Amino acid sequence: MIAICDTGPLVAYLNRNDPYQAWAVALMKQVRPPMLTCEPVLTEAIYFLREDKIEIDPLFQFFERDALRLDFELSAHWPRVRTLMKRWDQMDLADASIVVMSELHARSQVDARNAQGASDQNLDRMERPCAGH
Repeated sequence: MIAICDTGPLVAYLNRNDPYQAWAVALMKQVRPPMLTCEPVLTEAIYFLREDKIEIDPLFQFFERDALRLDFELSAHWPRVRTLMKRWDQMDLADASIVVMSELHARSQVDARNAQGASDQNLDRMERPCAGH
């Protein structure tokens, strides 16, 4: 199964002070690489890591080891991203991109957790079957 990775697991895995670090480490051990992600997720992850004064190079090392791969072209999918962001007021660009990625990869699992620890992926499930869950 394809794993699509959102910001939360990446930040939690790389930040030893994150309350979800143990969860993220356990998750990463279960996932078969490469995990797929997108540039908006990287932007958020780097922002949060730098905000907590955490080194960002380990994030790029995921790419060197082919554990993480960019797999989304916003220029090709902006109409769907726009629709999602219009429908869900709190959905940001990274979340909308992850939802579209899950739609594009029918057999995928989205690994996401928001700041409150609640899963918030695939908010558009009311319109379509969930991808791979």
